[in-house]
Amino acid sequence: MDMKIKDKVAIVTGSSSGVGKAIAFALAAEGAKVVINYLKNEAKGLDFVNDALAVVGEIKQRYGTEAIAVAADLACEEQIIAMFDAVEAKLGPADILVNNAAYCPKGPLTAYSVEEWNYTFQVNVTGCFVTCRELVKRLRVRQSKGKIINIASQAAFLGSTSGHLPYDSSKGAMVSMTRAIARETAKEGINVNAIAPGMVMTEMIAKIWEERKEQYLARIPLNRIAQPEEIASVVVFLASDAASYMTGTTLDLTGGLMMR
Repeated sequence: MDMKIKDKVAIVTGSSSGVGKAIAFALAAEGAKVVINYLKNEAKGLDFVNDALAVVGEIKQRYGTEAIAVAADLACEEQIIAMFDAVEAKLGPADILVNNAAYCPKGPLTAYSVEEWNYTFQVNVTGCFVTCRELVKRLRVRQSKGKIINIASQAAFLGSTSGHLPYDSSKGAMVSMTRAIARETAKEGINVNAIAPGMVMTEMIAKIWEERKEQYLARIPLNRIAQPEEIASVVVFLASDAASYMTGTTLDLTGGLMMR
């Protein structure tokens, strides 16, 4: 099936590793020009430029499509705007936005500070708002259609058993934001949807998965954990014309954990 994604410009936030990387590969496989967004935050001592450049190189080698790496801390409005400007200058205006980047602190309710709560929302909610705003603003100038896919979580509906209150709450806000933006932009041909994955096998969760594997499997009717490529394939569908009649939806990708 021709997904009609070829030569579209797709920004995937937080795509230097994990699920975001798999999404970038899947979009590139369909011929999209992909923007690998990565975090560079000198104050926190974080810079994932080498990982991002490695993804860019692999995309070019495997798929022969254009790809660039652009730093932007999703907690900073100015950096997000600069990212969109850089994308337009190098690849052309964006058509597809995948909000994948997220901050996920861990701890019991009583241990969280207001600062950590606020930073989680700054990245996961405000950052998502600013990226959506910038894409919609620029699509309207071009009078063009577009696709937004927000990566939420089953935790938005069920919470977490391992203490991720700020993250869980922020993903609930993302689901509500998805519906609100979808309703506002529907008449303009801008499709806005979300995905709510369960656990996905990435380097970040590999250790805890091995420690609590049987406990987690007991909750998942399909009796296995998702692979990043399975999430990526649904993103490609939502970014394609095949999903042109879908908007304001949050898809359950939990192996049957939610069944909603």
